[in-house]
Amino acid sequence: MKKFTLILLLLSSTLRAQILDDSTRLIYGPHTTRYIYEHNIKYNDLYFQEVDTSILNIHRFTTTELSGYRLQDLGVMGTATRPMYYVPPDIIGARSGFYVYEPFFRKPADFKYYDTKSPYSRIGAAIGARGRNKVDVGFNRSDSSNFNIGIDYNRIATDKQVASKGRNDRLADSEGYDAYLVYYTPNRRYLVMTNFSRNKTTVADQGGVDTTGGFSFFDRDANVFLTNATTTVLRRQFHLYQQFMIDSVFQVYATYDNEYASAQFRIPDFKDDKDYFDRFIFSNDTTSDKNRFITNTFEGGLKGSIAGKLFYLGYYKYRKYDFAYAWGNSDTLDFRTGKPPTIGEEHYLGGAVRIQLNRKYKLQGSIDFNLNGNQRLTGDLFASNFEAHLVTQQYQPSFMERAYLGNHDFWINDFTTIKALQVNGSYTQPVGRSLLTPRATFTSLTNYVYYDTAAVPRQIDGTTTVIQPGVDLTINFLKNLYFTAQVDYNIVAGNTPEALPMPQWMVSGNLYYHNLHFNNNLEIQAGIDSHWKSDYYAPDYRESTQQYFIQDEFLIPSYLILDLYVNIKLGHAYVFGKMNNLVEAITKEGYFVAPYYVGKKPLFDFGFYWMFFD
Repeated sequence: MKKFTLILLLLSSTLRAQILDDSTRLIYGPHTTRYIYEHNIKYNDLYFQEVDTSILNIHRFTTTELSGYRLQDLGVMGTATRPMYYVPPDIIGARSGFYVYEPFFRKPADFKYYDTKSPYSRIGAAIGARGRNKVDVGFNRSDSSNFNIGIDYNRIATDKQVASKGRNDRLADSEGYDAYLVYYTPNRRYLVMTNFSRNKTTVADQGGVDTTGGFSFFDRDANVFLTNATTTVLRRQFHLYQQFMIDSVFQVYATYDNEYASAQFRIPDFKDDKDYFDRFIFSNDTTSDKNRFITNTFEGGLKGSIAGKLFYLGYYKYRKYDFAYAWGNSDTLDFRTGKPPTIGEEHYLGGAVRIQLNRKYKLQGSIDFNLNGNQRLTGDLFASNFEAHLVTQQYQPSFMERAYLGNHDFWINDFTTIKALQVNGSYTQPVGRSLLTPRATFTSLTNYVYYDTAAVPRQIDGTTTVIQPGVDLTINFLKNLYFTAQVDYNIVAGNTPEALPMPQWMVSGNLYYHNLHFNNNLEIQAGIDSHWKSDYYAPDYRESTQQYFIQDEFLIPSYLILDLYVNIKLGHAYVFGKMNNLVEAITKEGYFVAPYYVGKKPLFDFGFYWMFFD
């Protein structure tokens, strides 16, 4: 918290009362503060957005809640995550295979580049019971209409919810910061955008709740399987984008990325943790497995717009990678000679095209071709209330899936490339003051790689298919009462369907009151947020490799999560309060998110978010 306190003091010294003109009207605010993403610049889709001033659902602040419960974690904010549904990887070449802490890292594509008429700052914090906290601070300033800089700081800190020694006995601590810059020349021919992002996440791996001592799963004083294990993940990335405009038809651009990522699992002293593992390859006293991945990527290309309707882009991309296994130079189990080459180069050719009649009607596609044979093809159609998306790709299994050697795990695999096809679409139909959006996703996977019940990678020999119809619903009734719902139905068929575990049904609902009071100066949203999924065999988690793996012994029962909340907005200040998990508060029965890991408790959270425009 010392770093957070320092940032608050620095920001507070620069924040003054909002600037007024002679008629006491606010000059600066959300209407003078816009932002754009790099992809808007790169693909000549110059669409600026104003900062989000909506009060709706600001009570959702955890990673799983923000994803609409489409991420699984280990029950506490800041722990390892996995997508509930299959998501095709963006990279078709070399990948590390460590992904469970990716949601806490800010990628270059997520940066907002601001056009501000005044300094713009934000301060946000969520404070939960039992030491569950989240902080998000940012500052942006434009020196002129051609130049803008910004910095951000964020942190997630959570105490142990089970087997805690007291306050500040940390379970997870994820701290990140970033800085970014955008500059145009006065004639707008040359543009440079750059950013740097860093995140370090440290987690005390507990292995789940151990009930052998007579405790229940939901007893705060219960034992855990691991008492001295720690995972540390560090990731940082520097990104640079440059563009020179010859005219509207011809523009030259170039990007450069340097990315570093490391993942370490440590047990300095086994003490009582030795029985948790069934294999000790190097030492039965301590474990220290650290893997590292470095990439340098350059992309250069030509792009332009023709008659304002047709956009084209073509590029060449060079990528150099270096992966270091924890024990990559060890002769143990012939790993040095059996592992795949860990240093290499990749060459890509690709392009994109877009035909856009107006903002509502657009057709676009892209191709990314790796000269080693892997490729990715995408297509998107936007037509009024209808949209459809296609991704088909062939990509390489990750380094982690192809080989690994640690103190407790070992494998060497000769996997073939993975093929994926995913098509989804949706149609939004207004019905009075309500909206109905039926949607569907079809996914086909050939030679898919997963982690089996022994937490070892396996490749499916054949094709697995996933069909996911669903519907989104928004109902406005009695003027200020609303009900929103998302319903997903999942069908998995084909070869080894158990490799893609997911609940057959997943439903989320939100019943709330929303209105403005006191001459529109006070805005309130208050209601009940809910989520339910049918029972299924949720994947378990292997701490030593940071991988989720399938299991068929611990059924995760269906359970209804109900959160009671109120969100309040006054000017540019937002405040929320939330009572979590009303069902357990009443019935004293909790729920599971993974084998031996329990979900959130009936605790009270509150938080605030404040924006400054001077």
